[in-house]
Amino acid sequence: MNAPLIVEYSAIPPTPWKNGRGVTRNLFDDATDAGVWTWRVSIAEITGTQPYSPYPGVRRGQVALGPGAVELRIDGRDLVLAPEGIVVFDGEAEVTASPREAGFLDLNVMARRDTWESDVRCVDDPGVTEAGDGIVILVALGDTALVDGRSLARLDSVMLGASASASASASASASADVRGRFAVARIAARRHPLG
Repeated sequence: MNAPLIVEYSAIPPTPWKNGRGVTRNLFDDATDAGVWTWRVSIAEITGTQPYSPYPGVRRGQVALGPGAVELRIDGRDLVLAPEGIVVFDGEAEVTASPREAGFLDLNVMARRDTWESDVRCVDDPGVTEAGDGIVILVALGDTALVDGRSLARLDSVMLGASASASASASASASADVRGRFAVARIAARRHPLG
């Protein structure tokens, strides 16, 4: 049985946003050698008021990681996302983010709507977690997390599922015993493709 794929957040180099106005650290994706992906899970740092890059055809889920809250304006609608708050929106939406504290981070779960169904939530002690016929990404929200007995630091991540990614070239196990508080993203092939 394969071991879960684990990525240490501290080891991930930052890369610029598509619009060049921020940086992100890519956790896992299905990118080709040319950098084309249909799903991606990453952590972005937002400094000051920033517009988001457009991603037509993509469903975006965002989890606020703090510190503090972030003020979002999505297609003219204002909302405040507290730490561990979640919002979902289309990649075509016009979005501006204004963090209330320096060093604000958010978790992004992005997947093409015509190919994937995706969701994200925050949970305590998921227990034995299975990928099923999809992919599960777990991101530690505290420093007391364990995956199959291995300690994780805050924001370290784990991938379960049989998909190779740009961030990890081997297949991951399909399940793991998970303890602690995590953001859990599930990505599965759309059963009825949009046409």
